[in-house]
Amino acid sequence: MEKLEEIINLIDSHEKKETRNFFLRYLKKWPWFVGFCALGLVLGYFHFINSPNKYQIQSRILVVNEESSISSVLSFDNPMKGMGKKANIENKIGILRSYTLYRKALRNLGWDYSWYHKRLLYNADLYQRAPFHLDISPTAQNAQNIPLYIKVLNENEFEIIGKGQTSQNGYPQQIDMDQRHKFGDPFFNDLFNFTITNKNATVDETYILVFNNVDKLTTQYLKRTQINLEEINSDLISIMIEGEVKQREADFINELNDVFIQFGMENKNQNSEHSLEFIDSQLSRIKKSLGAAEENFSSYRKNNQVMNLGQEAQTVYTKLEEIEQEQYLTQLQIDYYNDLQQYLDDSKKIEQMVNPAVIGITNTSLNSTLDRLKDLYSRREVLSFSVQEKNPSLILIEKEIKITRDGLEETLKNQLKVTESKMESMQERYNTIQSRLKKLPDTEKKLIGIQREFDLNNELYTYMLQKKAEASISKASIASEIQIIDKAMVEAAVQIGPTLVKDVGIGLFGGAAIPFIFITLIGFFNTKIETREEIEHNTSTPILEGIVKHKYKVKLPVVHHPRSGIAECFRGIKSNLNTILDQSGTKVIAIHSLVPGEGKSFISSNLSAILTKSDKKVLLIGADLHKPTLHHFLNKQEAIGLSNYLKNEKSIEDIIEQTDISNLHFIQAGPIPPNPSDLLDSVKFEKLVDSVQHKYDYIVIDNAPLLLVPDAILTSGFSNISLFVLRINHSHKNEIKQINKIIQFNRIKRAAIIINNAPDRGYGYGNKYWKKGYGGYKHKMSIA
Repeated sequence: MEKLEEIINLIDSHEKKETRNFFLRYLKKWPWFVGFCALGLVLGYFHFINSPNKYQIQSRILVVNEESSISSVLSFDNPMKGMGKKANIENKIGILRSYTLYRKALRNLGWDYSWYHKRLLYNADLYQRAPFHLDISPTAQNAQNIPLYIKVLNENEFEIIGKGQTSQNGYPQQIDMDQRHKFGDPFFNDLFNFTITNKNATVDETYILVFNNVDKLTTQYLKRTQINLEEINSDLISIMIEGEVKQREADFINELNDVFIQFGMENKNQNSEHSLEFIDSQLSRIKKSLGAAEENFSSYRKNNQVMNLGQEAQTVYTKLEEIEQEQYLTQLQIDYYNDLQQYLDDSKKIEQMVNPAVIGITNTSLNSTLDRLKDLYSRREVLSFSVQEKNPSLILIEKEIKITRDGLEETLKNQLKVTESKMESMQERYNTIQSRLKKLPDTEKKLIGIQREFDLNNELYTYMLQKKAEASISKASIASEIQIIDKAMVEAAVQIGPTLVKDVGIGLFGGAAIPFIFITLIGFFNTKIETREEIEHNTSTPILEGIVKHKYKVKLPVVHHPRSGIAECFRGIKSNLNTILDQSGTKVIAIHSLVPGEGKSFISSNLSAILTKSDKKVLLIGADLHKPTLHHFLNKQEAIGLSNYLKNEKSIEDIIEQTDISNLHFIQAGPIPPNPSDLLDSVKFEKLVDSVQHKYDYIVIDNAPLLLVPDAILTSGFSNISLFVLRINHSHKNEIKQINKIIQFNRIKRAAIIINNAPDRGYGYGNKYWKKGYGGYKHKMSIA
């Protein structure tokens, strides 16, 4: 249990260190954050005072609820029942969002070109405040979406600059012009043709003229306009748009509403138009037949001197006239039912079908269902221009169409069956009357036939005139389903930007984000060691006291500044070594680094100097025979040394030098030999160490960098401990793995790591007790 708690404590401690180091990485760069945040605040305020005002314009329309006629053909357990109202509203919203309506509205507004005034950070829209009068010939063609910069030079002249790319006759055309021109003179070239006269433009000001592309303008307004239900169960639709010019956006929304209402009225009028066209065609045909029948009737009576029919003939005639008129209308209805069944899946054909009431069909279910199907086909066509096939609104309309079509088809079958049965009954009555007609005299029979033809056409003509009047009244009484509750008004516009808090906040956030991202990227791509915790996390080798940064210009700060923080660091290392090397006799210490510049020689010389402070004798050996620098730290000139001894040129006594530091002797590397690795591998180096052990308490061996000279690790075989130096922000992270491999491969029993250039965090050795003894206590309130 205690071990488990210990493991948990270690994990918590590690997480705290990781968190501390994460924040410390950014806190060290606090001047960057302060500077960039201040710059962000200034830029945010600058953007605020140089941005255009932005307004929100809104209109509200009401969709008049009409009970869906589809309910008459649906069963009570149908899942679509009760959804007619919701679907109708969603369909209306889908139509309002259609590309076709937007394009028509923009066409009606006549926004063929726009004027802007160039400002510092934006171009101000001069809607209805044009600084120039622009005259364009009806046949003129002007390149679209190319900004033309017009600068007024004086009362008579202006400069026009245009750059960009357009398309002419399907080929790309590059525009690069800079011309001086006079007001009132036509400006004409291959791409432009217009005339400008000055109205109220200011001299030396720059204005921008853009000839708009209606398709691109339509796409822009489709993206900017928001159309939504005000509430879930409401019939009110809200149309909202944001823009810089209140009047422009209000004009657009109002025109869009007008086009939307006109679209609905056109669809409703279409049925009445088809009915009137059908009636007119029937009237024209009957009128011709009526004229011929009237003339034939008059001629027969005159030629045969017959004015009136007898009583029996009159009775037969009356019944025959009634049955033939009924047969005519019934046949029209049968033909209508057959045509309607054939065109159920053809939206174009079914749109051309006349209203059933025109030919005497009074079935309200049939009439309303047919109107509903026509309306659904029309809505589907409009939605298909602006939405994809999987759009929920389009899918819902398709479901409604299927249900409505199936209901209409069932109604048609029933009506056709009843009407055909009625026609058969009429035929039996007709045959009975015909048998009575055959018994009449020939003169009366012929007169009945002629008079019957005349009266039938006359009555049909009167009937059609009556139906035409009814259709005209029906057309005049059609009302729109849409009612405008609130027009888009400039007075009701709400200013929504710019916002000082938002602009300054974005500036502040951006200012803080730039150094944060920069520091994070540096850390991400940085392959060098930054903290002690990185080393602890990647190795099990003990880590001794770190060597803090210092600002001293001397080679041996432990000698010249014995009470400094760095001197205390070396005393800490000395204490660590004595704890690890708890043994009697001479202690041999080998100091290694993997690459040059990690401070190996600096640590070797200063550690040797600090070891002498306890009245101990120390021998410092410079074993870097490749590029020796240790003698510079002890203020010695290059002379004979280890290489001379290993080559049998000098004895041990000849190469040992006394330094300026009491109890510290030094063997420098000597002249660089041609084969330094072979010399260190010889028995003579081992003999050297064995020979001097009885004279010194400590022997410190300064070796060559291991990654450059792998054989330098050979000296670890003669040492009691091998110290590996890693330098913060200099040594690479993969060096930790290399040290682990070196220790494992060479079976080094005792090894430790010294961290050089560690950050001064106000705690530990060298940070509390220095400068003026205990009186100069240094304590920093910082994140450790």
